[in-house]
Amino acid sequence: MNLIHPAELKNRQVLILGLGSFGGGAGCARALHELGAKVTVSDLRTASKLETSINSLAGYAIDFVFEEHPEYLFEQADVVVVNPAVPNEAPIWDLVRKHNCELTTEINLAIACSANIPTIAITGTHGKSTCASLLHHLLGENTLLAGNLGGSFLEQVLSRPDLETIVLEMSSFQCERLIAPPAWPKVAILTCFGVDHLDRHGDLESYAAAKRRLLEYQDDSCFALIAGGDAESTEWSRAAKGNWEELDGWEINDFGLGAADLPFTESFRMPSMFAALRSLRILGRDCVELNHYPGLEHRMQHFIDIHDRVIIDNGVATHPTPTAAALSSIRGKKVLLAGGKDKSLDLSDIMSALCKKTRLHLHGAGGLRLAQLCDKTKINYAFHENFEIAAERALSGLQSDETLLFSPSFSSFDEFNNFSERAQLFLKLTEDIPVSKA
Repeated sequence: MNLIHPAELKNRQVLILGLGSFGGGAGCARALHELGAKVTVSDLRTASKLETSINSLAGYAIDFVFEEHPEYLFEQADVVVVNPAVPNEAPIWDLVRKHNCELTTEINLAIACSANIPTIAITGTHGKSTCASLLHHLLGENTLLAGNLGGSFLEQVLSRPDLETIVLEMSSFQCERLIAPPAWPKVAILTCFGVDHLDRHGDLESYAAAKRRLLEYQDDSCFALIAGGDAESTEWSRAAKGNWEELDGWEINDFGLGAADLPFTESFRMPSMFAALRSLRILGRDCVELNHYPGLEHRMQHFIDIHDRVIIDNGVATHPTPTAAALSSIRGKKVLLAGGKDKSLDLSDIMSALCKKTRLHLHGAGGLRLAQLCDKTKINYAFHENFEIAAERALSGLQSDETLLFSPSFSSFDEFNNFSERAQLFLKLTEDIPVSKA
């Protein structure tokens, strides 16, 4: 795979594999069409599942093929733009090789036409969205936030000639097929590293190696900010081609800040904040309005419902480790709402964080495995038929001296298209469910 500039695609046949639901595929299709490419989009899902994305392309001369990737598409394609979600064992790779198609990704196309803009690229098992959004907030105007958070990086870059800085959140799927110009990115960040996505990468080393590709194109003018304190951080320090520093051990007073300046106080979120603050210094920028950071939806959002009960929405957590950290940060009596599609991850951290002051409402295959562990430790739980029932029971039974933590710990794909759908349903239920009279 070579680095292709989008301008090279004028009048060429471009096949986009995977339209997606978060705007990246649709935005890429629009951008390439406007650059003069002849665009075809193919997705294995039905048109009805992708209605919003399809409607956003109304009026564009773009061809669509759904529920299959027929071979003739590869016969006529000059370039294939592959969605990060397409697995390495998918049959399409044989067709790409057979018909000698050039291969790229939406991320790589965007990087090619923004190579001269200082970029901070952020990856990590957890904490990357918080780090990216906080850094974007601190950098202010003329800074683009793009990548794994959704939307089309390519379309946004092409529409923003005023850009001075780019903050790019990258998943392991996006890092895995990364091609970039020399000395990119200016700053690479690893917020933390743990076991995840083994269903995609096969083993832990392949997962780690995918994230390590973020260092591949850096040189001695670049920086790597590394979580520290684990074996993968050591591997990052060895692979770094420029300056590198560990985040482990930093304190807020190292940045001239006090507790009143902080947008959040949970200790497990501090490495993300330290990485953002250190990046500011590297770019020669001052830290302003840190405590005005509004946060991101479904990431440790605290609110009081209409019955004056404390509820924490951590719906982004599809892994047990951040749930364990969140539980440990809450004082007093707790109610945990968790469950979903089981990824067979280690649950020892979450079990260690549970205590006799915690009640659980569980659902799905992941919740069932957690329930089996609770049986052995006498932790109080209720198992429910599905997420909606579990959420209703958790909300209706919540008492005024308890804190409800919605932190699923497992994937949403057993009942939903993505984590956001599940989290939005939870928020709707918080408005609809009456409190019980205990």
